[in-house]
Amino acid sequence: MLMLLAAHGQSTDNSDIPRLTSEHVKDPGWWPTKGTAPRSAYAGSAACKTCHRSIAESQAQTPMFKAASRPEDASVLQLNPYMQFKESNFSYALIRQNDRAALQVEDKWAILTAPLLWAMGSGEIGQTYLLKSGDTYYESRISYFQSLAAIDITPGHTNLPATREEAVGIPQNPATARRCFGCHTTASTVAGVFDPENATPGIGCEACHGPSAAHVKAEEQGDDNVPTPFNPETLAPRDSVDFCGACHRTPADVAVNMPGGIGIFGIRYSAYRLERSRCWGSSGDTRITCIACHDPHNPIVADTASYDSKCLRCHANGGHQANTGHQVAANQAPSCIVASKGCVSCHMPRYELKIAHTTMTDHFIRIVRPGSGYPD
Repeated sequence: MLMLLAAHGQSTDNSDIPRLTSEHVKDPGWWPTKGTAPRSAYAGSAACKTCHRSIAESQAQTPMFKAASRPEDASVLQLNPYMQFKESNFSYALIRQNDRAALQVEDKWAILTAPLLWAMGSGEIGQTYLLKSGDTYYESRISYFQSLAAIDITPGHTNLPATREEAVGIPQNPATARRCFGCHTTASTVAGVFDPENATPGIGCEACHGPSAAHVKAEEQGDDNVPTPFNPETLAPRDSVDFCGACHRTPADVAVNMPGGIGIFGIRYSAYRLERSRCWGSSGDTRITCIACHDPHNPIVADTASYDSKCLRCHANGGHQANTGHQVAANQAPSCIVASKGCVSCHMPRYELKIAHTTMTDHFIRIVRPGSGYPD
């Protein structure tokens, strides 16, 4: 089993050195998107639910758990069985009928119909579809966007297609396809072999805690000699953010794979943005890791006021305009001189990501000057 608790984060010797996800994956022990364990090592989230019912049930309501689905199971397509969009010489339609879904592309000469194989994304912001021709996966040119309650061009599909085949979508190279499935499904790569058609849709328990069949069997037999599944809470701060960054992009991943500035598109990479924050320091702080504010077993909390208590772990609560007479603890920064509540609404502003038809919170925690705009 690849699930030893001490495999990561127990030593801080290298905690201040930025690392690529690919480097973490090569290390012993578990890490998200690792694909060395055989399929037989996985028990499935249903097995975890036997002992961890409340956690498993709440995690099943998260966007992560719903990060991928088969088209026949996608609620977006069930609720919208026929959606149309038109651009230039092409008309598009997403059609769901008799528990099957397809993308239809039409020009003035003919209609091309291609079956959908996967729906990527929960639909909370949007949903993109994967198709396949031969051994090649294609990312659909058309995606669903929740804010529009309609379909539109998928982000990144900037060039106008010349043929119906091109209008279907963009072919994905093997490495890109593997990364896509690695962050939207569980156990898409097993024993070192990319096997997405047998993957479990969505991010289940074992995507973060590691394959658990041996643990489940040991629990059933009362055997205490088998290591328990990996617990990400044991990680040092930088490793903890890198752990989430395996899919949400670490600073090292962005620096190496996206050099030259990525602009507003970088707001999607919360781990990268978080570590730009001054309060992160040189090697991080357990009070502002991803899991310090977000419980991965529960849906994201939208109420900004609920995060005030998280901010006050680091900042003294001296009240509005001053912290007169308030003794700042050694591990606390001074309080905000402007307000004592609604911290994230000012210090983690939301920006419009036009290509995705949504707004997103910038996890670069900072003092935001009026008119300063989005800092790349």
